[in-house]
Parts: sequence; structure tokens; C-alpha cells
Amino acid sequence: MRNKLYQLVFLFLFLGFLSAIMGYDRDNFPVLSKTQIPQEMDLTYAMAEPLKTLDPAEANNMSEARVLSNIFEGLVRYRSGSSEIEPCLATDWEISKDGCNWIFHLRKNISFHDGTPFNAEAVKINIERQLPPQKKDTMSYGSFTFGIVKAVDVIDEYTIKFTLKTPYSPFLRNLAMPWSAPIVSPQSLRAATKGNQANYAGTGPFFLADWREGAPVLLAYEKYWGQKPLIKSIAFLPQSPQQRATVLDKGIVQLVDLSDLPPADIKSERMVITTQTAPSISYLGMYNNRPPFNNDKVRRALCMSIDTKDLSMQMFGHQALAANSILPPFIAGHHENLKPYYGGSEKAKELLKQYGYPNGLDITLITYNTPRPYNLLGGAELANIIKKQLAPAGIRVIVKVYPWHEFKSALHKQQGDAFLFGWVSDNLDPDNFLYTLLSANETAKTNLTYYKNSEVDRLISAAQKEQDEKTRIRLYYHAQQIMLQDTPMVFLNYGQEKIAIAKNVKDVEITSFGIPLFAKAYIQK
Repeated sequence: MRNKLYQLVFLFLFLGFLSAIMGYDRDNFPVLSKTQIPQEMDLTYAMAEPLKTLDPAEANNMSEARVLSNIFEGLVRYRSGSSEIEPCLATDWEISKDGCNWIFHLRKNISFHDGTPFNAEAVKINIERQLPPQKKDTMSYGSFTFGIVKAVDVIDEYTIKFTLKTPYSPFLRNLAMPWSAPIVSPQSLRAATKGNQANYAGTGPFFLADWREGAPVLLAYEKYWGQKPLIKSIAFLPQSPQQRATVLDKGIVQLVDLSDLPPADIKSERMVITTQTAPSISYLGMYNNRPPFNNDKVRRALCMSIDTKDLSMQMFGHQALAANSILPPFIAGHHENLKPYYGGSEKAKELLKQYGYPNGLDITLITYNTPRPYNLLGGAELANIIKKQLAPAGIRVIVKVYPWHEFKSALHKQQGDAFLFGWVSDNLDPDNFLYTLLSANETAKTNLTYYKNSEVDRLISAAQKEQDEKTRIRLYYHAQQIMLQDTPMVFLNYGQEKIAIAKNVKDVEITSFGIPLFAKAYIQK
């Protein structure tokens, strides 16, 4: 019965895709004859989250990014398996000495999927629609990605200039993000305003053929400027965790998102399970602006009592994702030799006694009630594990659990002494972790611990403006050294990306965001 159900789902997708192909405006999309229409999808990908939009300027979740990254491209992109940047739609670029003028030279002779040319004017339109006064409230990443931009100017057909309000080195990685940064055909944007989202056209190896019931279908774009894709058709199917766990070993789908599934639910003989560290961090924050955690020695005692390797073992089945600092391993500025305080419960007891807590310490720990990308166990279970770890040090914990939206309110109201939270990177730049979580600048509204250290602020600010990557890394290293001594929070674990891929599907590139790219993939016969 279940197999028949999935066959019906597939048939519905295929029929919807077929009718869409036959109904396309031949002036806007590649023309396929009936003999070219595939009789089945080459790949079906079961994804974790529902899709709300396929406009890169309005997209904001990972499932949307997984589809968009195979349709659209930006001026630059992340190098495979890295946070380093390489050219994409731009071939090269120059940055002025003051760091405020960025000139990009664009790749020539490229067409969007709708046949219109890619050029500097198209880039300008894409950026300016995400800046005031054009920016819509639904463009949630526009301010993050382009808020630093003062002006966008077309120098010539294939040269574009960005003038920034202030020097800002993370801007280059902003331009590689899977949201906001990809370039969309201006003509297709005009068509989309009339209600046809299937008209969104990019320059990538696949074009959007259909999108019904939130399940997009992509076809290979045979005029792609890079290596022509060998996979000819892909269906993306958002499914619940239970559905994805069920289809793993049924042979119905070729890729399955597993990052939100606990290890016990992942069993498959038909598929290869790929894993990599995610650009995210789970942490225990302490309110540094009030007792008892306005004392760095008390914060240090709590840090010494937590066994992050044990936490990683309980969450992932191994210790490799225990965090040693704020930056995940592939983010520039990560150093293995950086270590948080650890000495066990007896040393923590002595430290508490020395600084005014001879009978131990009573604290309230607030947390969320659901799993998060950086915490598969869920907030309540993680809090109770930490409660047990802290008990031998005489740190007695009351756990308060909130629904997610209520929890965020409780965080800002400081309805406890400490809290569990996490961060998922937006752009894979170290600034997105250090400035976001540690800066005392009033614009950094996500410094929830209220940590303040003027030297850390100076180093982070200098790194934002510094163009030389090696110098930036040194600055971030020193900032982390100071921060780990101050212990404003305890870094628990990094997240993990996990995707199941059918054994006969080869050369799928997985980006550092955990996004599968299919441009070079093929099916082994």
C-alpha cells in the first residue's frame, strides 16, 4: 500500500511536469519536443523543509537553497568543500585600497534560461530590488547581504561596481550565499510578478520546469556555459522526518536529507550516507551582565564541569563534533589548538568555593522544546544532560522549557541565569560568528550573553575591514584566545549535515552548506 502511495505521488509530479512543459511560452524557456521529454525523473530528492518561494531574494530556508543552487548562480561561489571563494559569473574583481570600491568583471556570452543576456545591468537590477526603496519586507536576507552597499553602478556591459558605505571584507562571501545573492533574469522577474513563479530563470545547469504543490521539477539546461549536466531531470519532494526515514530503503528516491534525523532512525542498505560538519554551533550562554555570571571565574567553573565529548557522543554517536571554540572546522580562523577550560567537577568546586560559593550554586537554565539544526536531541533533553553533568560540581540546575517563539522572548527578558541556543552561519565568514555572537556593538543584537571586551571588539572590527585573509585569520585567532579566557559561553558541539545518496548516483558535489549540486553528477548503469 505504501509503495503504491509513493508511485501515485511520483505520477502526480510527472503529470504536472509534463503539462507544464507542453504549456511553456516558447519565447521564454528552452523548447523540448515530445521525444525529448523524459518518461521518468532521473533523480527524486526527499527534502526536509517545505518551500515557500523560489525567488532567491525572498528565500530563507535550506530546502529552498538546495533547489535554488542548481538553478541560479552568483558572481562568486564557495570552492568545493570549503568556505574559500572562487569566480562564478564574475571572472575576477578588484578592491580599492580603502576597501569601499569593489569592481567585478563579468563572464561574457552567457544567457539566462529565458534567452535574455546576462550582463551588468541584470546584476544591478538584482541588487537594487533588495535595497530601499524597492526592498520588500519578505526579502529577509536583503539587508544582511547588501545593506553595506551605498551604490551599484554599471561601468560597461560586463563590468559592475559596488560602492560600500564602509570597508567590509565579509561582503565577498555574502556574494556567494545561496539566498539573496544569486542573479535572476530581469525579464523573468517581471513575468513572476504576474503570478507565474515557474518563470524564474537563472544561469545555472538546470532550469525550473514546474513547481506544483511545493514540489519543484528541474530539467537540464543544454546551453549551460559550464560542463553540460548528465542528469536530465530532478524532482524535489519535501517530506516529514517520518516519511524520509521510511523511504530510505525503499528505492523510491535517490537522495534523502537526514540532518534532522537521529542516528537510530537512519538505516539503509541501498544508499550511501554522507556526513560533514555543518556551519553551525550549539552553545550554553550565560548572562554576563548580572550575578552569578558577571564573574568570569564562576563562568569558568561551569565550563570546566561540562563534558562536550560526552554530549557529542550522545547526540551523534561519536566525539568528533565536540566544539573547541566558536568557529566550525572549515571556517577561516578555526584552530584546533584553541581549547576551552576543562578540569572536571572537583576543580570547578574549588573555583566556586574560592569565589564566594562554598556551598555550590543554584541556577535556572532556559531552553527550547524542539530539535534544532545544531541540536538533534532537542532543548529539553540537552538541558537535562547538562544538568546531570553540573551536579557533581555542586551546580544545581532548574530547567525551564519554552515553545520556540516563547523561548526567544524569554531569552531577551533574561528569564533565567543561563540558556541553550545556537547559531547557523549565513555566509560562512568568521565574522558571522564572532561579530554576531560576541560584539558589544549596539548593532549586534544577537550578543545574547551581553559579553563585553573592548579588545575583542577591536580585533573583530579590524578583521571586518582587513582585506588580507591571512591577517584576518590572525586577528580572529587572538580574539578567540581572549574570549575563551573570559568564557562568556560554553561551546557544546558543531552541527552535522547528513544526506543519503543512492549507490548508483555518482559525483554529487556537497557544498559546505550541505547543499547537493548536480552539475557534474551522473547515474552509473
